[in-house]
Amino acid sequence: MQILRARGPLPGFKVVELNEILPELVDLGEHREAANHRYREQAQDHWVIEYVIEGTSRVRIEGKPEVSLKPGSVACFPPSLSRAWQCGSEPKHHVSWVGFQLDAIQNRYPEWKLSQALQRVHFAHDLMHLERSFLQVIREATTPSLHQGCGLRLALDTLVLEVVRGFTEPRKILSLISIHPAISKALGILETRFRKNWTLSELSEEVGLSRSRLAELFNLEAGCSIHKFLTRVRVRHAKTLLSHSDLPIGDIALECGFATIQHFSRVFKEGTGQAPINFRRRRENRDVETPQLLDEVPAAKAKSA
Repeated sequence: MQILRARGPLPGFKVVELNEILPELVDLGEHREAANHRYREQAQDHWVIEYVIEGTSRVRIEGKPEVSLKPGSVACFPPSLSRAWQCGSEPKHHVSWVGFQLDAIQNRYPEWKLSQALQRVHFAHDLMHLERSFLQVIREATTPSLHQGCGLRLALDTLVLEVVRGFTEPRKILSLISIHPAISKALGILETRFRKNWTLSELSEEVGLSRSRLAELFNLEAGCSIHKFLTRVRVRHAKTLLSHSDLPIGDIALECGFATIQHFSRVFKEGTGQAPINFRRRRENRDVETPQLLDEVPAAKAKSA
């Protein structure tokens, strides 16, 4: 496995050479672009799923109408297909992608009929829950751990399944609990667009409820205020970046929606009990330790036990 990092004001990364961990996974990563940036992606010999985390864009495929994408949009491209992207006027654009061979997944789950479901280009919107699935694939791919191949295979299979569900059943709420549709939408917005400092008025306009009704229902369904929920999401994302990236803490603070590193450090410590730098050091020290299987315990220790 090799991680190729893009440096500069808008860093990104690409993970390649994953065949030793999971042969059907070709590559994955994220790219970040500035406002109005244009770029072209060449045709690949594998399927690609892309998910828009931040910013709007338009994608054009030869012979097909142009499609507009926004945060929560997902696109699936079959092999041998090039496309051109035009970023919107937002200052930052952030997209995650996963490239894979379909045959292995199709063989595991023939009842899914993936070759039929994904034989053409697909677009879907408002699938904000998919960001978690993308992050799980990235975590499993980039974090050496016990049974890493199994974990990565499960994460990839889950992502593909959720994408197919999003294309075929876009109106269904993928949740085990039944909550008010407007609150479900608000939770999805805060889970994925947490970099924005949402006001109650802005969020109520997005979900179509009055300010008072939104505040009342949100507390009832989520068990906390909108501000507290947003803070929890930001801290959780910061923990992921501290554990699985080498971004400076100041950049992580900005990436998670905090205006200053001082504010980020205070909120993070309140939520986790430790400063960001200490959290990162403890995780790095823990990653150095290699898990030991029971049958690897030295014989002398096993007898004494």
